[in-house]
Parts: sequence; C-alpha cells; structure tokens
Amino acid sequence: MRIAVVEDDPAVRSLMARALSEAGNAPEVFAGGNEFLNAGGPALFDVVVSDLVMEGADGLDVLQACRAESEPAEVLLVTGHATVRSAVEAMRLGAFDYLAKPFDPQELRHRVEQAFESRRLRREVRALAREIQRRRDPVPLIADSPAMKKFLARAVKAAATSSTVLLLGETGSGKEVIARHIQATGPRAARAYLTVNCAALAEELLESELFGHARGAFPGAHAVRRGLFEEADGGTLFLDQVTSMSPAAQAMMLRVVEEGVVRRVGETRLIPVDVRILAATNRDIRSAIAAGQFRQDLFFRLSVVTLSVAPLPEKRKDIETLSRAFLAESSRRLGRPLRFAPGVLETFRGYAFPGNVRELRYAIEQAAVLSEDGVLRATDFPAASGAPRPRRARPIAEEVPPERLEKALREQGGSRVRAARALGISRATLYRLLEAGAAGAEPKRRP
Repeated sequence: MRIAVVEDDPAVRSLMARALSEAGNAPEVFAGGNEFLNAGGPALFDVVVSDLVMEGADGLDVLQACRAESEPAEVLLVTGHATVRSAVEAMRLGAFDYLAKPFDPQELRHRVEQAFESRRLRREVRALAREIQRRRDPVPLIADSPAMKKFLARAVKAAATSSTVLLLGETGSGKEVIARHIQATGPRAARAYLTVNCAALAEELLESELFGHARGAFPGAHAVRRGLFEEADGGTLFLDQVTSMSPAAQAMMLRVVEEGVVRRVGETRLIPVDVRILAATNRDIRSAIAAGQFRQDLFFRLSVVTLSVAPLPEKRKDIETLSRAFLAESSRRLGRPLRFAPGVLETFRGYAFPGNVRELRYAIEQAAVLSEDGVLRATDFPAASGAPRPRRARPIAEEVPPERLEKALREQGGSRVRAARALGISRATLYRLLEAGAAGAEPKRRP
C-alpha cells in the first residue's frame, strides 16, 4: 500500500507517520500541499492522508489534483473541529472520509485500510467493466472471398434476430468467433452470454450444468444449483459440440426450445426461461441423425438459421487479410511493431492449414512472441514452410478396432459415455469412430 501523509504541522505529521508505520506501512511524508503537488504525488499513491487547512495548497487542492488522475488515490482529510463542515463538503467533492483532530492512531489506521480497500475494489470494478465491454464489442469478421462475404451477410441477418442459429464447420474454422459476433451485434448484446462445450463434460455433469439440480439429486449435490439456462435468462447460450449431448439431455433441450422452460435434475417444477441458443458442431449432423445419435426434431428447432463455415483452404483469398489482421492483433498485444518478411504470405497461400483459422492465428502469435527484431520470416513457420501438403482426413477408424468398439457398446448397453470410458477414449473420438462407420450399426439402447 502506497500512503502519503500531507501535513504542515511537524508534530502532527510525525504522529501520523508513526501510527501508520506501526501497522507495517511505509508512508511518505510531505510538509504541506505545495511539496506534495510539486513532487507529482497525486499519481504515485493509493491513499493520501492530508490536513484540510494548510499554508499554500490546502487539502482541497490536494483532493482536486488526486481526483484528476485516471486512477485517483483515495483522500482522507484530517481537520479540526472548526472545519468539520468543510470536510463534509469535501466528501461531496470526492474525498473518501474525514478524521477530526485530535484523532486516535488506531482509528487513523482503520480509516486508511478502508480507503485502500475502497480503491482496490474500484480498480477491480473498472477492470471488470472493461472486460465486459471487450466481450460485448463485436469481433470483426474479415472476408475478401465472394463466398465468405455471402456467408457474413447471412450472419448479419441472423444477428438482428433472436432466432436459434446452428453453426457447422471443421474444428478451428471460427464457429465460436462467429457466434460471439452474432451475440455482440444482436438485440441481446447487453445481456448475459454464456458458453459450454458439451463434449467436455460427462453425461450426468452436462445435464446438471445446463439445467441445474435439486439438493440431493445425486451424490455430491449438497445444495440447489441453477443451471446455465437460468443464468443466461434474457441473454444467449452458446452450445459447442451440441451433437455430443446424451439422448436425455437432448430431450430436455427440446423442451427448452419448444416451451421455454427448464426442469432441474431431481425436480418436477418447471422454470420459465428466455434464452437465445447458438449451437455449433464439427460433425456431419445429418449423419448423426441417420445413425440415431441426434434427434431430428431438435435439429429442426436449432437450425432456424444454419451457417456452414468453410475451412480455411477453401477461402484462400482471405488468408492474406486474416494474416495481416492477426499480425496487427499481436502487435497491439505485445506493444511493438511487427511485419512479415517477403515471401511469408506466399508461403501461407501454399499451405493446407489442417488446423484452419485457429492454426493460422496461433502460428502468427507464437512467431510474434519469439521474434527478436519484429520481423516474422518463413522459417518462423516450420509447418507452413515445408512442401505443400494436401488435407487428408484423420485415420480415425484405425484408432480402435471395429470389433472392439462394437463389443464395448454391446457390453455397456449401448451407452456411448460408458463405452468411451471402458475403451479409454474421449466421447468425441467415439463419435468420430461411429460416424466413420467403424463399428457398423450401433446397438440399441436399453430403455
């Protein structure tokens, strides 16, 4: 804690300094307002303890100078009984508090601690407000290719409504960025925006996370919990990897979309909610429907607007524009100028980018962080600077033998969650295997 003591009476100044030092602080003392202001004090301290009446610059001058700073110090004014009314008036002008002479040293320490806590909380609130505003600000969507411009025009139309939107596309193609842009430019921009990755949570946890649970609904449910739909009431909920939902969660989701109500796990009471849903998946959702892994009626309700995000290699005209935008972003973040060396953008245009836009973005960020002179060269991008490689699907069918996958599903009664656990693989991997037809027809689930 940085504390300044501003007092032109040497005895009182010494008493203040000693009282604060005994609490473990190291206050800096100034023999009056002029000395404090000439030393640039208003920008240097968290808390300023100042006498109100002083020769030259007085306590009000000190207060005014402190309040003019972008992150002002808290000012605690010390005054005699004859000027208490003036101190109260000073509080209306922004002083934190006042202390009448003669004062109790313990009371001085207590007021200073309160002032410091007030400033800390004020700074945290400002930081939080900036972060909230940053998240609400629309993410700029960049497009040069005709196909991408047409896509963005559809996204703009979707953003102007509160309709559900389904985003389809490969991993890393920018679905989450587009979802945030839709939310930030839509009618619910000022309301809550929550996200959840449906593939990252076990079946039971996902239902609790989305819909909440009653006390005692399952082991460990020691208290009632509101789900994300309740938390996002009036706002937007982004469901990534929506095709990873269990059949039970899909049924509960259908009720939310159709009726605008949720039922917490373990309760019978229905709770009305008003939530805009943005959903995304990197799977072939129609294949999932055909395989009985995703409800067709839920698909129809989620896909009021369907936006298919093309992979980066299919929009090569956007690579240079995106690259320059990501370079500018890294430059702002690092606080230093950056540029591409000749030939780098040509290298990018010849690379397949299996990781899509995400790979491009983080490759540039990594090169920017490691660059010593601010020039990003082709050798800073080892993956891209090799011979151009065609995109090819992952050999997911080889990850688990079809017979083993089919046996695991049969032994687990058709439960994909339990089968994935038994095989030691993620649910996302299991779904890819099923989609690829590695196990043939999936066994029927037990009722």
